Amino acid sequence: MTKPRLLSIMNGEADDFIAGLMRAGLAALEPIYAIGVRARNLSFDLGLRQAHRLARPVVSVGNLTVGGTGKTPVVCDMITRLRAMGHVPAVLLRGYGAGDEGSDEARLHAQHPAGPVPVGVNSNRMVASRTVLDAHPEVSIFLLDDAFQHRQVYRDLNVVLVDASSPYGFNHLLPRGLLREPVRSLRRADAIIVTHAEQVDQPVIERLDDEINRLSGAPPLAHMEHRWTGFRRFDDEWLPPDALAEARVAAFCGIANPQAFQRLLRQHVASVHDLAIFPDHHAYPRPDGLLQVMQTASSGAAEAILTTEKDWIKVRSVVDWSSQPVPLYRAELSLAFRDGEAEMETALQERVPPPA
Repeated sequence: MTKPRLLSIMNGEADDFIAGLMRAGLAALEPIYAIGVRARNLSFDLGLRQAHRLARPVVSVGNLTVGGTGKTPVVCDMITRLRAMGHVPAVLLRGYGAGDEGSDEARLHAQHPAGPVPVGVNSNRMVASRTVLDAHPEVSIFLLDDAFQHRQVYRDLNVVLVDASSPYGFNHLLPRGLLREPVRSLRRADAIIVTHAEQVDQPVIERLDDEINRLSGAPPLAHMEHRWTGFRRFDDEWLPPDALAEARVAAFCGIANPQAFQRLLRQHVASVHDLAIFPDHHAYPRPDGLLQVMQTASSGAAEAILTTEKDWIKVRSVVDWSSQPVPLYRAELSLAFRDGEAEMETALQERVPPPA
């Protein structure tokens, strides 16, 4: 089953007989998942299980739902801010979709614009932290990527992201919806940031802010927008964000939130002749999956092929792009604070110990 089909079943858009049966089956499994989540959280809340301190301070960036809320760009932004404070950060992540070169996120952090960042990939973040320190004793702080539910590790600052375009995973826990735990868990957060604020109207933002305030006891600390600030060709030539506005484009992505890629694509490109959406963390082991996009481009229907930075890291060695008749570009995604940037800086300064 394709991911779009599954999402349409979860959100109720699919109303055929098979979809109804599947929703009923997923709903029957939801209470079982809920019991497990409740038992785990209760064990920590009652002190039966303890959060362990790592050998360095910890900032966690996570969310309530499965899928893309913009964690990786926010972690990249945090890396820049922590470096400005004098820290040497390292990233610890679980490593979904890890292959021979590590996960998508690990490879992306290794190419941080300000220099590579040490990355520890292990479902056990305590083990990952020791591995990183063995190789990089100069590390002064850990960033946990996607770790809100990983309560075994104590964190000095617990940041949770809420996607404005789909905040609560269709209001159901897994597997009926996309929630990893109940929305009331937002009370554990030290700071809540609303991401993808550009994708909804202001009244929607205001209602979401009220809901977050009610659920967590505090309004969101900040609102952030995702923007494309330019395009980078396969040979690293840079183009401004309006460079492809009149071009005929073929595009592909394999990310958790392809809808965000599609929205930005529509904003920057007038004509999309082919869009291929692959599963999140798609490995691209062979060029087969790209053939349709490449054939569309080489037939003259498209003047450029466009993808994400995450996907570029995986496909750059799969195809000899310099020999292709149509150039490949990757969109450079950046974050901008609509508001709350000063508050985010204050939270880091107050909650994160200075480097030793």
